[in-house]
Amino acid sequence: MTPRDPRAVIARGLLVAVAALPFLPRWLGPVPALAPLSELVLRWFSFQCQRDPARALLIHGQLLPVCARCSGVYWGIGLGALLLRPRLAPRGLRLWLALAASLMLLDVCSELLALRPAWAPLRVLSGALLSYPVSAALVHAARTLWPGATGLAAQKPYKRPSEG
Repeated sequence: MTPRDPRAVIARGLLVAVAALPFLPRWLGPVPALAPLSELVLRWFSFQCQRDPARALLIHGQLLPVCARCSGVYWGIGLGALLLRPRLAPRGLRLWLALAASLMLLDVCSELLALRPAWAPLRVLSGALLSYPVSAALVHAARTLWPGATGLAAQKPYKRPSEG
């Protein structure tokens, strides 16, 4: 699949659009025809986020419908698909995810044990660091591994340096 392949463009576009999810209820709710979509997004948020208002970000005088960490996850997904950097080998991706998950766990535990107060920027960062490389990897995978892929990207799969 080449970068111009419509499937790659769609996959990348959908992942970039994920960054807007925390804003959708605010944008769609006032439009009567789109209110059901707004409700669907809010139901998804209720399923995947505790939605504690004390942990939500305040933007332009309104709380986002998800916590700061979940906002970071959504924004990391969008940013990773938009920038597509770094392009990590599977081992590098696993290492990044392990470090990001450790940082998130340290953030959660230190806050839970009252070692420090909740700090929204750290919550956003821990969510974004976890999701960012996954999104970039998904777009790269869509370009190279999707059945029926053609072009240079499909002909040259990633090789580890040790494979020559």
